[in-house]
Amino acid sequence: MSEEEKNPADRHSLLSSGYKRIVFTPGARGKLKFLVALVVFCQIGLIVWFGLGHIIAKQALTVPHGCGIWEFNTPTNWTVDDDWQSFEPWEDSDQRISMRKNFDAQPWQFESYEVIDFTSRDGINLEGWYVEVNETAPVVLLVHGGYENGKCKPEILLSASYLSKNGINTFMIDLRNHGHSEVVSDYFYLGQKEYLDVLGAYDWLQEAKNYSPSSIGVFSISTYALATTLAFDESNIASMWLDSPIIDFPLLVGNELERLGFPRVLSSPAITMGQRLVGVDLEDRVPLDAASNAGDRPMYLVHGDSDVRISNEHSKIFHAKAVEADANVTLWIVEDSAHVDAVWEYSVEYQSRLVIFFSNSLERKA
Repeated sequence: MSEEEKNPADRHSLLSSGYKRIVFTPGARGKLKFLVALVVFCQIGLIVWFGLGHIIAKQALTVPHGCGIWEFNTPTNWTVDDDWQSFEPWEDSDQRISMRKNFDAQPWQFESYEVIDFTSRDGINLEGWYVEVNETAPVVLLVHGGYENGKCKPEILLSASYLSKNGINTFMIDLRNHGHSEVVSDYFYLGQKEYLDVLGAYDWLQEAKNYSPSSIGVFSISTYALATTLAFDESNIASMWLDSPIIDFPLLVGNELERLGFPRVLSSPAITMGQRLVGVDLEDRVPLDAASNAGDRPMYLVHGDSDVRISNEHSKIFHAKAVEADANVTLWIVEDSAHVDAVWEYSVEYQSRLVIFFSNSLERKA
């Protein structure tokens, strides 16, 4: 007699339920508890992992609007004043502050300028300062650095003045969320949207001032080299000067985490969450591609050998890629110089190199 015949009630139960009751031995129950605990632990770990990434990304990508303490700087009336708080207490901070405090900005004031309203290629309202010293001269478009920054920053005004005093026209711009340009968010887009602002300025120079691409150069400092290289790659801008540039954002994040005492491994969730936070994909456009695609358009990189804020690895990587592509590239590694210091510390040499570079790489306006 079968078990079902011996226990008809059990048979009915099995038929109605469609499955058999599973009975775990004590050992199996222990394994199940372990698996459940492991799954829960992994889920909590992922939440913590990406939560930390979100916190790091939000802090790193938040952009202070306006121009901060430089709000009232203009081309005809600007100073080197600073609160000096951004110069962190490194060994060389006193020297870096001193070279700026002791710099005489008076000879580098402009005589006049035009306030220009223009739009990014994606319709964002932007502002710039245009200075024309010679109607047939070429022009250099100047792009500021990141965070609390803009065309009002002393480094931009001084670099533009070096060019202007030597007969080259200049166009200094505020990117979105900076200076007097339109505020569209609280975040920095890793250059993936700001490059459209640079291209908007490039378009304006052609449409409003009748410059040809061969008469337009671009100058960029630090963070927004990410945007400038993308704009250079997607245009016919004739030449490009990068001072202390960020080229590889993942490299920057890893270096910065190490500098602040955090594990470098946190760069992975920080980058992932950063892209999600601002809605961009770093694989869409890669700044390093500009090094390979420049052709014979001249490029010049300046980086201090003591820059602990943005490692000169960025410039060296870009330079190596350009050399590999047989591009026209120059790398000036400045001895005993930190982040964006050469423009102040070696002002005569910096001015000479800058003016010679753009004079030789740009055609006069037709």
